[in-house]
Amino acid sequence: MTRLMNKSMWLVGMMMGMGVTSVFAGEAATNAYAGSRGTATASAHYDGADGGIGLARTRTGTGEVNFARGLAMGVDADGFDLSFSHAIADRGGPAYAGTFNLSIDYDGDVSGSYGSVVSLGGLARSAEAGGSTRTDWRGPVSTATASGHTDSGGRVIARTNTYTRPNVRPIVSRTYRPTWR
Repeated sequence: MTRLMNKSMWLVGMMMGMGVTSVFAGEAATNAYAGSRGTATASAHYDGADGGIGLARTRTGTGEVNFARGLAMGVDADGFDLSFSHAIADRGGPAYAGTFNLSIDYDGDVSGSYGSVVSLGGLARSAEAGGSTRTDWRGPVSTATASGHTDSGGRVIARTNTYTRPNVRPIVSRTYRPTWR
């Protein structure tokens, strides 16, 4: 019984430790969807660490043109995070969605991602794009997704890209200069 209790306490301690480390990060995430048959949805979320301040907004509209957009941004103890996604579709034309995500930490490291999708042809079209970005003690990380759909033919063209650039610190040469007394 003592052995089981020791293993259980160890497991609980590990789970609590993982929960504590995942809290110390700022994250912004957005998603946008629009379809040619009168649908549009958007979501935005910002979670900051250590008293960070942020903003999360969405806007959608349906009618002749269906559109959705989401914006999430904030600053906390780890750095700056920004996520923006948008989508648009009308009854007769193509459906389009795009996303842009950026994180900059206080050391100057940058991570970003972007993506877009176009759905062409078919009886009905839809497009969706989203992404998330975060900064934590390991550095910034960013992801992007893009997807589309057409009914009864048509084609979908989607593209995403993610990049991370560490801060380039200059090498300072310090030449030894003896002092004479």
